[in-house]
Amino acid sequence: MAPTALKTFVQPNSVYQLDYPGHWDAIVEKEGESCGFGPHERDDVGLWISIMQFSVDAEKIEDDLPMLMQQALAETDATNLRRDPNVRHFGLIADMTKEDQGGHYWIVTGGDVVLFASSQVPVAERETWNPLFEKVMASLRITRDQELLYRRVASETLTLLREQHPEQEFKFEENEIRGRDRVVYLSNLFREVQDAPERREQKVKRFVEALSQQVSAQFGSETWDDARSLILPVLKPKSYIDPHTATGSILTREWLADVLVCYAISNNKTLRFVTAWDVGRWGTTNEELEEIALANLAATSWPKRMPGSRNRDDGHVIIVDTDDSLASSRLLHPELHRLFSKPLGTTFWAGIPCRNRLVLYSDRRKTKQRIDRQIRRDHDGSAYAITPSPFLVTRDGIAPGK
Repeated sequence: MAPTALKTFVQPNSVYQLDYPGHWDAIVEKEGESCGFGPHERDDVGLWISIMQFSVDAEKIEDDLPMLMQQALAETDATNLRRDPNVRHFGLIADMTKEDQGGHYWIVTGGDVVLFASSQVPVAERETWNPLFEKVMASLRITRDQELLYRRVASETLTLLREQHPEQEFKFEENEIRGRDRVVYLSNLFREVQDAPERREQKVKRFVEALSQQVSAQFGSETWDDARSLILPVLKPKSYIDPHTATGSILTREWLADVLVCYAISNNKTLRFVTAWDVGRWGTTNEELEEIALANLAATSWPKRMPGSRNRDDGHVIIVDTDDSLASSRLLHPELHRLFSKPLGTTFWAGIPCRNRLVLYSDRRKTKQRIDRQIRRDHDGSAYAITPSPFLVTRDGIAPGK
């Protein structure tokens, strides 16, 4: 291919560019998720490049690329998986072994994307077409450096925020970081990092420290008189507590299965976890604090509407779903059994797949099998998961189930 015979293709979303012979066709499908290149007069020869549907940090995924390639090729015939030294990004290539096919498969990562490519070549024409497609792949340029930098800035900022302010339960949404009662915008920080990328770690740390000073000015000064009527129990998985981060200072009590009881000051939809330091400065005890927290929980109202279902053969299901982040805490309600034993029976089950949901259901075999599966799915799909394990509720109390 002489330079004058080439065209430059720019993927519609500017994910990558490449050069291909000027007399070939370029085909765009699914708004650029899949693009093809090949001679107009042949429908049995071509190269297709697809964007894999997940975002990555290319530098961190190189070791996992062979596994991804094997997964992508699970239902194809391919052999001789190896590094392709001609691709400017990190990439692997494999040979097709399917009957009458003599092309290649590629998997390439750069910036924050992974690309999967395959060439369709008749076995008898390998020597003609494979060198051409290999040159096209060698010209491939992934143009996602700025997106990768933003991803790294966001990830590092989110990690530090979660360590220093676990009570906010920060998460990344679109182009910003959201906590319980605050939103962290990254545009100014990103511009600073763009100007001096070699100082990214320092700038991110300074940015989070400045935010932390603002938060500290608002919390940590409550008196016992101010706090006692606002303290509520909060259920968390044991994995939530990390002694090497700020969560390690949270006051906890062992409960059942893989769940701990924490305590939080709830004020205007803002939760701040109580620490052992708080208990000491208030001059109270863990036992008194727990007694007050349960009394406060007993005084909270239940949702006016609790959706559910009832079947004569399968029993009754009730879902407690709230927007106060305390639906799961109501499993500790002192009157739970009395309130729900009439519709559910003297023995029933409870699930807390995530912080915003409490599921109560009858002790019927079919119901339990069905709801247990749903609780596990809800747990696995939640950003604020607690446990997939069910709990048995009786007149004598709550016990871990099976």
